[in-house]
Amino acid sequence: MPAKIDLSERLFNLTCALLVSSQGLTKAEIFANVQGYKERYVQGGDNESLSRLFERDKVLLTNVGVAWRSFIPPEDMDDNQEYRYLIANEDFVWPSGTSLNAKQVALMNLAAQVWAKASLSKDANNAIMRIRAMGEHADASSLIGIAPRIRTHELSFLPLSTAIETSSRVSFDYRKPDQEKAEVRNVEPWIIQNISGQWLLLGFDLDREESRNFLLKRIVSEVDIQDFTFEPPSKSEVNAAISELDSRRRSLKATIKVPARSAGWFHFDLKADQELFEVSFMDIHLLAEELMEFVDHIEILSPPELAEILKVNLEAVRASHA
Repeated sequence: MPAKIDLSERLFNLTCALLVSSQGLTKAEIFANVQGYKERYVQGGDNESLSRLFERDKVLLTNVGVAWRSFIPPEDMDDNQEYRYLIANEDFVWPSGTSLNAKQVALMNLAAQVWAKASLSKDANNAIMRIRAMGEHADASSLIGIAPRIRTHELSFLPLSTAIETSSRVSFDYRKPDQEKAEVRNVEPWIIQNISGQWLLLGFDLDREESRNFLLKRIVSEVDIQDFTFEPPSKSEVNAAISELDSRRRSLKATIKVPARSAGWFHFDLKADQELFEVSFMDIHLLAEELMEFVDHIEILSPPELAEILKVNLEAVRASHA
């Protein structure tokens, strides 16, 4: 008699299966291949109880924030076609605009380790192999760390989160775009925040004696965690720093003109009669980097500094290919 699969394990296996399926799975395919369902599945028989179980599981996944989708493929729009279910990777990534305190960073790092191990479990891989056998493209590597995972390529993220957790001072080399050489910054790290897809450290700059924010992308050395500890800031201090950062982001806007039906127009998904749009930004140089791909299809109306940076960057690219 097969071992009983508990609720959390069944939901995990279902999530893995829906994530790796590129075309989605029907209920019958889920029942026949996913641990927690397949033990009770009767092929060609009465599976009403399994259907009710699946409906309850869908509600549970929705309640914890999993955005699953159901659809009938356009080529199969007939009365006999079952709905297919999937979880799109883009719906299952780390949300932007979220800040983390020390305890949350520690918990998320722990959860990420658990997910990474569990997503390699025997049951999860069994489901993946069965989906592959049905002719589905199933990439097991896409499961590793999709969630809960803090998605960042910044090497400074982990040591900074450790320093936040232990309230330890840090130092690192930080280089702004207008600086030829990096500058050593000594900081009491408070919190890490994701804004517009960019990770920032908010903390107290010991040399400047005021709170500052640092783009992790601009940290160009290893983070040195020092033996000196500090008294963590009050909640009001952190909230004030976050509010100031948010106000700055809202105040920095670029107005861009994009000719209709150009590559840039399609990329920015503008409406049929729309050629102008505004975008908020935290770092004008990073915005310029993102816009470089469409530099021949856009016109920067404001701020003038953005247009100048794009011009300089374009000239540098052309010079390097001359």
